[in-house]
Amino acid sequence: MAWLFENFKLVQWVVWLLFALVVWALAVTFVKKKQHSHLEGRVNKIELTYNRQHDHEKLHQRVNTLETKVNDLPDKTTIHRVESEAKELKGQLDGLTNLLKHVSHQVGMLVENEISNK
Repeated sequence: MAWLFENFKLVQWVVWLLFALVVWALAVTFVKKKQHSHLEGRVNKIELTYNRQHDHEKLHQRVNTLETKVNDLPDKTTIHRVESEAKELKGQLDGLTNLLKHVSHQVGMLVENEISNK
């Protein structure tokens, strides 16, 4: 205890130095009030720039739905086969159209013949 009384000034300076180091560490670690308002504006800008978790989940669901629909679409070979069948059917319909014109002409001639004979 006598040593403490004899070196009181030295102990006092050491305590003040430790206190100054603690205050300096706190000042470096934490943000000052005027800097806080500047940082608050930056945080608001970041919040406006990026999506929230809920928005991200909704977008994720929409992308999954689109992927499912795209996977259900037919592939190239199926589309080619359908196009070929459609062309074949068009050719058959054109042939039937010509046949029906011929039959219609024959029926018209028969009807005209029956009308003129009476």
